[in-house]
Amino acid sequence: MKDIKFNNGSEDFKEIINGNSYYVDKTAFLKTLFLSTSEVKNSLFIRPRRFGKTLNLNMIKEFCELNYLNPGDKTRQQKLFVDNGRNLAVAGDDYRELREKIMGEFPVISISFRGVEGENFPDALSQLILKIAEIYEKFSFLTKSNKLSDSSIQNYVDNLEFCNTKQEELANPENCQKAIVICSSFISKIAFMLHKEFDRKVIVIIDEYDVPLQKAMVAKDPYYEDMLNIIRKLSSNTFKQNPDPWLYKGIVSGCLRIAHQSVFTDANNFTTYGLSDEPFTKFFGFTKDETNKLLDDCCLSDKKASVKEWYDGYRFGKNHIYCPWSLICYCNKALHSDTDKPLPFWVNTSGNDLINLFIQNNMEAHDAENLSKLQLLLDGDSVNINLEEFSTYPDIRSRVSFDVFMTLMLHTGYVTYTADSDFTGEVTIRIPNQEVLSCFRAKQKFLYGENNPYWFNQAMSLVDLLLENRTEEAQELISSMLISFLSVRNSGSELYYHGFMTGILGFACAAKGVEFHEEIESGDGFPDVVLKKKLTRTTAVLEFKKGKKDLSALTESADYAIDQIIKKKYAEPYIKEGYRNVYGIGIGFGGKDCTVKSLGNMAMKK
Repeated sequence: MKDIKFNNGSEDFKEIINGNSYYVDKTAFLKTLFLSTSEVKNSLFIRPRRFGKTLNLNMIKEFCELNYLNPGDKTRQQKLFVDNGRNLAVAGDDYRELREKIMGEFPVISISFRGVEGENFPDALSQLILKIAEIYEKFSFLTKSNKLSDSSIQNYVDNLEFCNTKQEELANPENCQKAIVICSSFISKIAFMLHKEFDRKVIVIIDEYDVPLQKAMVAKDPYYEDMLNIIRKLSSNTFKQNPDPWLYKGIVSGCLRIAHQSVFTDANNFTTYGLSDEPFTKFFGFTKDETNKLLDDCCLSDKKASVKEWYDGYRFGKNHIYCPWSLICYCNKALHSDTDKPLPFWVNTSGNDLINLFIQNNMEAHDAENLSKLQLLLDGDSVNINLEEFSTYPDIRSRVSFDVFMTLMLHTGYVTYTADSDFTGEVTIRIPNQEVLSCFRAKQKFLYGENNPYWFNQAMSLVDLLLENRTEEAQELISSMLISFLSVRNSGSELYYHGFMTGILGFACAAKGVEFHEEIESGDGFPDVVLKKKLTRTTAVLEFKKGKKDLSALTESADYAIDQIIKKKYAEPYIKEGYRNVYGIGIGFGGKDCTVKSLGNMAMKK
């Protein structure tokens, strides 16, 4: 096996290069960002999580950042980007102008908002203050400046001391207000001082700008408006419509663009680069060529088909894009373990709280039309939606439209554009690959488990109805639950209905103290499900059959199921055990409907 080193999980460009780890070259985009005719003042890059935003922004920082102790010295960048034997694009002769004008020429303030979260506002504010303290520490040399005013230096010292000493005391209203002021203005104040000290404009990089807003919404004690106030003021103070003379360029990344919230309203020339916006559609994620080279380098060329099935499928502009996190994880595992089987690496790595919150609410809404569309996606089909940005994060707690929800899913990587879809107005979407389908399988446990009160209560009721042989009510309840149940590409199979019934009955029986047995040997065969309640000496023997959707076919399937219960003598063992009530129940399934038939109390017929 080829000896290739992966710095798995690292998003530090310098660490990857100096550690001789594998790197997929994205440096060609530096010229596009800084010198091309498409150059803009401030950029907002919107991509799903784990698509390389942080590493790319860190690469930009490393390329541009000034040597503060020795301005003009570009030795560090020369080693990282040129003299490293990797033949990076930016090392080429046609990038000479870029290296002369941009490389190592600017003070850079870079901060990531990842990890800014808490159960309440003071907790989250504390995490933000900790990150700001690191920025103040980094530029503490400014306090020794001969070019800055005493008042600016003193304010800097005071803010640094506050961040280091008061970050755990923000429940105090006075400290909280002081922290809010610092959070809202620290970039502009430090940038002003850097500009005056070095007489150079400043680059500002903010990664994962929307994480604090998302976490504020799903917190135990939501504090969305408080956090939104900080992000708005920070944006306004940093990226003004009439910018301060110190700002050279702003670069921001996130997962979502929040419409109608004025987060960037006061910013100057802010350009959003979404999934379809050139010239940066290949900047994040791995292209087909980059992926094939990675697999060739790892001696995994024979795995291209399975890797494509699992990790390809995203459409950014005209390009097919693979999830970089998943590919690196896959290759690293294949090289250092006994298996090269694709696995889901993306699941649970992203901030999926909002997806969980919305889907749970949507299930409770009983919107059969929307659920039917979502089922089509899970079955491998495509659906049409109108792109609609959601207005505010709190909207996720309410019953927002299917189009808004799917636009959210598009941004977060759960669905993607089809090959023939437009990128504006009405678009066509699909689930990209097997890895994302596995995410939905994981979500099923959340949606239909005991953490969802609606489903849990219905499942509990169904157990009672079956054990009491109330077949008409059971039929009505099962049919209503089927309408709201989402399967993952197995709705055409009898296994779908078997999985549906065993899933909802299994966790409900455990909660009610009812024995639950799946395909346990009984009589001359194996009934699908047996429910046993010893306290009342009651057993329900269940057999499932799949047929067509029309009523006669459903009835025929149910008859076939109860005939099997009789022929295979499924009830005999429980009658011999002395159970007073032994109900033989056959259920015929088709589409999102069912027919339930009963043989009555078979113990009374002996």
